[in-house]
Amino acid sequence: MRPAPVESTSVADQIRALVKKGEVSLPPLPELATRLLQLLRDEDRADLNTAGALIEREPAMAASVLRMANSASFGGLRRLEDPGEAIGRLGLRQVSSLVTAVSHRGHFESGDPERKQSLRVLWDHAVATALASKSLAAREGADLAESFLAGLLHDTGKLLVLKGADHLESHAGVPPLSANAVDELMDVLHCELGEQTLAQWRLPEAICRVARRHHDDATAPGDPLLMRVRVGDAVARKLGAHLHPEPELNLLELPAVEQLQLGDLEVAALMVDVEEEFSRVRQLF
Repeated sequence: MRPAPVESTSVADQIRALVKKGEVSLPPLPELATRLLQLLRDEDRADLNTAGALIEREPAMAASVLRMANSASFGGLRRLEDPGEAIGRLGLRQVSSLVTAVSHRGHFESGDPERKQSLRVLWDHAVATALASKSLAAREGADLAESFLAGLLHDTGKLLVLKGADHLESHAGVPPLSANAVDELMDVLHCELGEQTLAQWRLPEAICRVARRHHDDATAPGDPLLMRVRVGDAVARKLGAHLHPEPELNLLELPAVEQLQLGDLEVAALMVDVEEEFSRVRQLF
């Protein structure tokens, strides 16, 4: 992580203070997403009928779930028309992660054209990282929905940095920040602010931890979820879904790739699979 220049330090502290006071924040996840995630934490109540009843109260979300269930990435051969059937096809964990994704998409909006484009790229990065993390989880027989959500939400703190910059420019008389200055602020702040926000949303601790630690230099052999997201983040950068893409990035040199015991053929297959799925899934949101 690059250190912040001296001139950026005071701005970073101002954004921290704004977030702490609640003057800059992201809207909480909608009640539907929150209740579905609560269902998953309560094994005694986590059933498809309860989830179906919740989703059917939200026609727009029910339509989104159906669209995804019928997509090539998430669906089967037979077209579904009933949200309950869609939940049965996808499973409660997958539906919960998709509802959270659809809800989270609304956070990537801005009235500023330049920042709107940055948010579009950040969303693409979130989706590509989520898909790569999910693909790696499938290889390991791990929880697909947990890996998808951890990848999707790992850079949530960057949204707060952009909102903080907007607030300072419009309310505190701070001159417009350059793209480089905003990048530096993201480097400094997004991990800590992301963890705080996800904790406030009552996301599982493992997902909050990924938001905080996905740029740490330290290895974490006992945390395969973190390793999957680190690899997913790198895959997204290599594919171009990043504010600073690295098409020449050698994934085989990454410590996380080594820790997950991925060989060159597995990495190549992962790249192909994620690129193909990304081109389909990004159109669903």
